[in-house]
Amino acid sequence: MACERLKQKIHDTLSNGYFNDKKDYVDVSDGDDNLVHIIVVSRKFNGYTMKGRGDIIWQELFDHLSTEEWGNVTLSIGMMPEEVRFCY
Repeated sequence: MACERLKQKIHDTLSNGYFNDKKDYVDVSDGDDNLVHIIVVSRKFNGYTMKGRGDIIWQELFDHLSTEEWGNVTLSIGMMPEEVRFCY
C-alpha cells in the first residue's frame, strides 16, 4: 500500500492546480510495490492525444512535487468524460 500522505498530496496537487474545475475528477490509488496510479477525467483534455494528456499530468507533478515524490507514480491516465464506461 502506497503512503497515504503522498497519495493525498498528489491528489491535492492535481485537483487544486490544473484540474481544479468542479467537474474534473482525480483518482490516486495504490499500484504495485507501494507505488501510485493516477487517473484524471477532465474536459481539459479535449483535442489532446493520449501522450499530450499524460504530459499535462506529468508537468503538474514535476512542477509541484519532489523527484522522490513523483518518482513513486508508475501509471497516469488522462481521459475525457465520454471515454469512461462504468460497469456494475
